[in-house]
Amino acid sequence: MKIINKILKIVLVFIVSILILSAALFGYSKYVEPKLLTVKNYEINENKDKSTKMIKVVQFTDSQLGDFYKLSQLDDVVEKINNQNPDVVVFTGDLIDKMSEYEEKEDVSNALSKISANLGKFAIWGNHDYGGGGHKYYENIMEKAGFKVLVNETIEIALNNNQSLSISGLDEAMFGSPDSELLIKNMKKSDFNLLLLHEPDLIDEFKNSNVNLALAGHSHGGQVAVPFMGAIITPPIAKKYTKGFYDIEKDIKLYVNTGLGNTKMPYRFMNIPQISIFNISI
Repeated sequence: MKIINKILKIVLVFIVSILILSAALFGYSKYVEPKLLTVKNYEINENKDKSTKMIKVVQFTDSQLGDFYKLSQLDDVVEKINNQNPDVVVFTGDLIDKMSEYEEKEDVSNALSKISANLGKFAIWGNHDYGGGGHKYYENIMEKAGFKVLVNETIEIALNNNQSLSISGLDEAMFGSPDSELLIKNMKKSDFNLLLLHEPDLIDEFKNSNVNLALAGHSHGGQVAVPFMGAIITPPIAKKYTKGFYDIEKDIKLYVNTGLGNTKMPYRFMNIPQISIFNISI
């Protein structure tokens, strides 16, 4: 009898421990991690025996403003970005989660207009920027905030060391009309070519191109990840490349930013909202 009671006690303690741990993880993933913000710094050295120019590029993406990500959180992002004194700021899509239902569109422009960048601010479309009526508002919101929205376009910025930074923006794939061939045609081998794309898996269309660094979002890193396994579910066109750096070819790097906000569910686990900084030697 004593052995049975001891076994029952061990089982009960185990069950209670599992319940407490589950509740703690649930609370953390819903109320703590989504409200955190981390800044990640990376060095990209592309200088090949040329006079070096350091360019600081800041990427933020997938804010998904709405029920799960508030304007006050975006204000914190703006402050963090400005603290970096960036040369270039890029937004890689999905500004508002459900554009037609969101009532603070004007406030979003005002918040983003406070971002300062020495060489310019650039954005591309995400699927949420097109869908749900977003196509009526997104470009206007971003342009009022001082962002140039790139749709299969390339902007060349001359630097003071006789080098150039080219920024190309690919249109979104689910609702837009991406034209990778046009962008590849417009890329010069002599430039540092920065590619902005919302869906990371589209990078495979740029193999054998002059892309040096591609920045993407869309995946959210799956929002919820499992230790030693990674993302449980990722959206379409973010199945192959989901988080962090990838070497696509010898001279082409892809970085997938896991974003700021949430969609469909309020949980984040092992995917702290982030701003990414790239210190590029050109």
